[in-house]
Amino acid sequence: MELYEIKGIGAKRVKSLNESGIFTPSDLLLRFPDKYIYADSKLDASISDGEEVSFLGEVTGEASRRFIRRGLSVVTCVLKNNGITVRCCWFNRPFAARSLRIGDKVYAIGKVKKFKNSLQLTNPTFVTPQEDDGGIVPLYKTAIPSRTFASAVKAALKNVRVNSYVPTHIAEKYGVMPLSSALGIVHSPKNAFELAAARCSVSIENLCYVISSYRLLKNDVRGFVYNADISVIDDFKRSLKYEPTSDQSKAIGDIISVMRSDRLMNMLVQGEVGCGKTVVALCAMFFAAKSGYQTALMAPTEVLARQHYETMVGILEPLGVTTQLLCASMNKLQRETALFNIKYGTASCIVGTQALISDGVEYNDLRLVVVDEQQRFGVNQRAKLESKGRKTDMLVMTATPIPRTLALSLYGELQHTEIHTMPKNRPIIHTAVVPAHKIDRMYNYITECARRDERTYIICPRIQDADDELTGVEQVYGKVKDMPLGKVTGCVHGKMKDSEKNEVMSAFKFGKLKVLISTTVVEVGIDVPEATNVVIYDAERFGLSQLHQIRGRVGRGTKESYCFLVSENGTPESGDRLKNFCSMSDGFKVSELDFKLRGAGDFVGLRQHGSGSLEIDESIIECARAMSDALIADGSSTDAILKSMKSPEFIRSVTMN
Repeated sequence: MELYEIKGIGAKRVKSLNESGIFTPSDLLLRFPDKYIYADSKLDASISDGEEVSFLGEVTGEASRRFIRRGLSVVTCVLKNNGITVRCCWFNRPFAARSLRIGDKVYAIGKVKKFKNSLQLTNPTFVTPQEDDGGIVPLYKTAIPSRTFASAVKAALKNVRVNSYVPTHIAEKYGVMPLSSALGIVHSPKNAFELAAARCSVSIENLCYVISSYRLLKNDVRGFVYNADISVIDDFKRSLKYEPTSDQSKAIGDIISVMRSDRLMNMLVQGEVGCGKTVVALCAMFFAAKSGYQTALMAPTEVLARQHYETMVGILEPLGVTTQLLCASMNKLQRETALFNIKYGTASCIVGTQALISDGVEYNDLRLVVVDEQQRFGVNQRAKLESKGRKTDMLVMTATPIPRTLALSLYGELQHTEIHTMPKNRPIIHTAVVPAHKIDRMYNYITECARRDERTYIICPRIQDADDELTGVEQVYGKVKDMPLGKVTGCVHGKMKDSEKNEVMSAFKFGKLKVLISTTVVEVGIDVPEATNVVIYDAERFGLSQLHQIRGRVGRGTKESYCFLVSENGTPESGDRLKNFCSMSDGFKVSELDFKLRGAGDFVGLRQHGSGSLEIDESIIECARAMSDALIADGSSTDAILKSMKSPEFIRSVTMN
């Protein structure tokens, strides 16, 4: 069965799905719903401010549209459920006025805002009911309409049979339902109890596959050796302008020890933002290059790739190692030259973005792959780079430390090393929540800093201010442009061309701009020692580990730095969470708290084809670990799992019914 054979999926939609990483029916099944609407939910007076609700409502007031200012309109409508009225408003969504008529029934989902005795939903998702809806309606944020995607998933479920790596007798022993049944329920649940059981089963089976893959991979014989003299490591260290920290030296020792063994390396390097992980990785790349092999470092953004390239040129080329950059913004001649150097071995150490894994890139003898900020890449992206070589060693780095309990469960039988020690003379970063009445004072301080050539990041959760809750880059940029800071302020976001982003970021880095307003595209961006402040709007919307990552953009020079958290729409719970964060500076402790509050899905990269995700907690980890023991002892699936590692997926196969 092909995607184009599914009703409602024409050539245009197939292309859209392909661009989002969905190519087959199994890809459809692994794109889990982002949210669910519970049709039988009843609103009541006990709803708290900020609580997310979903319900079936009746339109009781005519939808109307009015313009607030040029370029900004709002549609308002009144829904009723269980005798309670809810005022809904949508910004810059004129279609809502045409879609909602008095007497219509619609599903609505959103966060409640309470005004005295009335309830309001801002930009809620609304879906028209259909005859075949069950009690729970799945919602998908995909490249095609949610209803169309849901229909495609149902068609796939009817026409394919899902085969699992886990034998039936092992799944039954651990109370895990058949994978085909679990996936069917996840996409089309009948009740909340059934849905919870199915999601738990899918999570356990997925994690069992991940753990088993890592454990089996550890036992894979490399088949070649890195034969450089160990003394070259001392040459590398002496070439640095500073003495490596004790943790850096230990990490280098751990990595080189594994590289000199006869087993493939699959190592995780965890460390604080700014602790020196890049230098550790470059040492490994240097050792591989001196052994006669190619290495590749993949970064999540072009700005970061270029920054790594500058570092590589400064450190490796004086030691006789040739380097090469490969990224999407290169012109035709630059790209052709890069591809030639990579294919014929002129370049030993290559750095780039996802351009490194494009089909036209051929490596001469790739043996070591380094992935920076591994949580920003999917499993398949890492595997595709790995498959460009033969028996490739993998080194992945993250500045979002994985909680120790989770790391030991997932990577306990693999290699992993941690860097806790920070370089000497690193300044303190003060963190504080800024109430609304002190925002003007905060900007006055930023203005004073700009006069001293200190830089400030201002981070917003979205590009445009599409509603009155989330703060947009363009909204803040418009405000700051009217301040004295306006002439030295720039903005970047994901919709800009790479060349435009690079130009603005370079202006910020070299001091032409003093303030950079951005989305989280700078989360793993440029290294600017002069940056002493970071402002994070709607801080309650971010996970603690992401806040810590953003905070790490400052404090890279010698001056004390500040992280300002602006949170005007949070709940008491989110307020307590931010207060805890303000008192924490250790990323490992932050990750432990984030794990307790949010689960582990974001840490281990188990998000599939978009934002739909699986829940993981300690009980799921324990069950998956035990099931992995049984799976490896059984032995019937181990060869198939190892073969799948070139394009890892926890579904063994999908066949036609």
